[in-house]
Amino acid sequence: MDEVRNEIESIVDNYNRENYLSGTILISKDNNVLFEKAYGKANMQLDVGNTLETKYFIASVTKMFIAAAAVKLHEDGIINLHERPGTYIENLRQLHPNITLHHLITHTSGLHDIYAVPNIRYEMNKLNNENGDFLSYLSNQEQLFIPGEQWRYSSTGFILMGYILEKVTGKSFQNLLDELFFQPLKMTDTGLNNPRKIIFNRAYGHTIENEEYRNADNDKLADIDAPGELYSTVKDLNIWCRAI
Repeated sequence: MDEVRNEIESIVDNYNRENYLSGTILISKDNNVLFEKAYGKANMQLDVGNTLETKYFIASVTKMFIAAAAVKLHEDGIINLHERPGTYIENLRQLHPNITLHHLITHTSGLHDIYAVPNIRYEMNKLNNENGDFLSYLSNQEQLFIPGEQWRYSSTGFILMGYILEKVTGKSFQNLLDELFFQPLKMTDTGLNNPRKIIFNRAYGHTIENEEYRNADNDKLADIDAPGELYSTVKDLNIWCRAI
């Protein structure tokens, strides 16, 4: 075990010397942690280093939790993955008649990806200022192909599924995931990410522009009141992987 750990550490440290590495790494096999170590800064401005307990905005990694919740509710008979979204939310009856819940969580719905909308940050600000309905905005995304006939990455389907999960359970997205997964698994460092909320030990995002490190922008949908994305730690994600 020590030999494997030392070999991994040597590989990662060599990479870190040649390329700035910022984040936390945890590698496990057969329920044994082979390697875990934090690198770089959680906040460059305040010179705060990353640790094994640092919480990160996990963005689209959230999709696996949405899919798992959908499968769980399908198994419990609360939803049917082969039904149309409009069966559960009236506003979604306008979607293509062939779209099913299964298409929404397998990138096969044919719906245009919300993150690919031109000037999406401006569009979302406009929607907020005009008190628009984000669910309706999503359901009006362009239909790129007949559902099930192609595969194309699309966050739109997963957000729609998030709305459906909230509707059928009568619970918020956060509370539903807490009840289904986070509390039973004791994933105490995982939750709904809100960039405006103070979340202890959460890393700040950084990016590189013109070979210079800068503070990263928030997620383009961060100010929209909708089923959002999560933050977590490597330790909690390791618990999740073991559970899956």
